[in-house]
Amino acid sequence: MAAAWVVAGLLGAQAAAAAVPAVECRNCTTEAHEEALALGIPGQGIRFVYNFRHHSIRKFKVYVDSGLPSGSFVTDGVPVEPQPVDGARVQTRSGTAVRTLYEMTVDSDMVVLFREMDAFNAAYADAWSGQFRIDINNLGLTNGDTGVVHFDPQRIGWDYPDGEGFRFMDRVSDLLGGINSSASVDGRLSRLIHGILRPATGISIEGGTDGAMAGVQLGSIGSEFTVDFCSSDDSCVIVRMTLTTNGLRSDYLGAFDKLDVSFPSLQSTLPIRRQWSGGGIENARSMARFIANRMGGTYSVEAGMTCNRVTMACIETGTSFICKVYCP
Repeated sequence: MAAAWVVAGLLGAQAAAAAVPAVECRNCTTEAHEEALALGIPGQGIRFVYNFRHHSIRKFKVYVDSGLPSGSFVTDGVPVEPQPVDGARVQTRSGTAVRTLYEMTVDSDMVVLFREMDAFNAAYADAWSGQFRIDINNLGLTNGDTGVVHFDPQRIGWDYPDGEGFRFMDRVSDLLGGINSSASVDGRLSRLIHGILRPATGISIEGGTDGAMAGVQLGSIGSEFTVDFCSSDDSCVIVRMTLTTNGLRSDYLGAFDKLDVSFPSLQSTLPIRRQWSGGGIENARSMARFIANRMGGTYSVEAGMTCNRVTMACIETGTSFICKVYCP
């Protein structure tokens, strides 16, 4: 299964409407910095600028003004509805087409969402990097060769897109799709998906004379992040998650050992070949043993290995695999 879909109906009936951009003003110390950022976002219309340092969010409408004689000035900040905060007015030269803005009252639903974003940032500031590392055991047990076992990155990589690889992606979809079940996998990820990203897609934003707009696109996280599901030996399965018009899509990116060497797949082109730095002898031995056991073959390790690179190569003899670990 090349991709799995979670958070069904995430966008709902409002999916066709353009999302309103909401961007973080990092290291901003003045309101003028926030206003400059709002003006710098491409296009026109509504946009939000938020500042985690000041625990604040502002709403602007950007438009093009060309109605006054050249050399004169236009002072903005007189919105269609309520008056802007003090100091939010922007004076800019007019006469030619210039981008300018006025400030609007932040919608109540957006205020609630930002409070959650602000609290989330205080608790997990690093989560905005878009990278998560989660214990793969949090996904529960699966069927193994001799009974139920925890998911294993090496087996997932070997079986994908079938077998344990299929069951792994299906489990990720099932668990992350629900508020309660996702919390059992990882509290940060659950809160991000169901407390921030999902509500953001359904918010109705008042657009003044242009009517309502649907959904908010958050600049802090964007629409894509990755999750590393890792075992106790630091081998991991990497899953990319992308917010789309149909929901949250999860894509398998690969499975890797602790030295970032990818685990082979049964579908790999033969011969299978992997290389490690000189300290990767045990990783190479483990991978050779795994493949040989899976395919009913044998493996060997070149005696007295002291080299800067370690190579594992496996070939098929017709009825089995033969793997060897050696210095190139």
